[in-house]
Amino acid sequence: MLREDFYHRRKNNFRIWTFREWMRGFLLGIVSFILILGLAYALRSGSSHQFIHFLTQQAFPFEAILLEGAPGYSQPERARLDLARHQGAAVSMFLLTGVNISDPRTFFLGYYSPPPQGPVWLGWAYNPDDPEFEGPILEPIEPQTPDQNRVPNLTPPVPGAKEVVVGIYNTHNSESYAGNGGPDRVQGENGDIVSVGATLKNALEQNGVGAVHDRTIHDAVDFMKAYSESLKTATQLAKDYPSLKILIDVHRDGLPPGFPKATVSVKDRKVSKVLVVIGKKNPHWEKNEALAKELMAIAEKNYPGLFAPNISYAADARYNQHLSEGGLLLEFGSQYNTLDEANGAAEAVAEILAEWLGEEVS
Repeated sequence: MLREDFYHRRKNNFRIWTFREWMRGFLLGIVSFILILGLAYALRSGSSHQFIHFLTQQAFPFEAILLEGAPGYSQPERARLDLARHQGAAVSMFLLTGVNISDPRTFFLGYYSPPPQGPVWLGWAYNPDDPEFEGPILEPIEPQTPDQNRVPNLTPPVPGAKEVVVGIYNTHNSESYAGNGGPDRVQGENGDIVSVGATLKNALEQNGVGAVHDRTIHDAVDFMKAYSESLKTATQLAKDYPSLKILIDVHRDGLPPGFPKATVSVKDRKVSKVLVVIGKKNPHWEKNEALAKELMAIAEKNYPGLFAPNISYAADARYNQHLSEGGLLLEFGSQYNTLDEANGAAEAVAEILAEWLGEEVS
């Protein structure tokens, strides 16, 4: 009797899946298959090591997950929770497709290979309102107290130069130019972009402008914390040289594969174009903007096309520009340009700065 009842119940419990259940199982199988293929590819290509290295440097947002399920508590943290969602969706999309949902440029690329520093740079960390990866601003907006124990790596102005009015540094020291076949980044070292800063300093001095260039490396340990380090350098420069009128952070742009380099002719020489980036999260960003527009006007008069016509604004960043009303971030070309092209642009910018400073004195 018990055995008969057992078989009877088994027979009654057996049924064929509905179409919806078959579709659910099919989709689950597809997702599982893609994840397995992705894991196999990662292990084969070695990108899994990069991904693990990236994850070990991040803080998993457990508090964000908890707040999502706490009625009433999530509202004050809505902006942070929305950012966590955005980053999570971005990294998932980037790992699966190579498309960065925050950067429309990547929508039109047939294939986007991850950069060697890790497959999630443009996915997890990229924020269109912070294109230079400054990250969260944790300290107050007031000028910082210089680090008394820090020994600056300064290139002093030449003997007999006028008082120093232009300070130059590089937040992302490792940036380089691959236009001649070299690497576009030299991790832990001063790359080509530091040479561009040195060229700018030398050209300013040749035009009678006192300048100083700090070569301190800021991105060797953690690229995502480079601005926390360069803030110390910029603050120290402002303290050591109170006569500074302009404080420039020299960069190069980073473009996805498939984008051509941009050049312009200056004195029959091909040079890279220059892009101005303004961080709007500082109390006097409009004064930084006004300076940039005055320089761009001089450039358009002397060397048409040298500057990109539009300033790039970063709503969620300041890029140390809160330290000076003359704070600027200048990008000399992209990784596809050559060092010679960037140096040529730096020499032209030096002439423009010298003309602007001359007008200020007069």
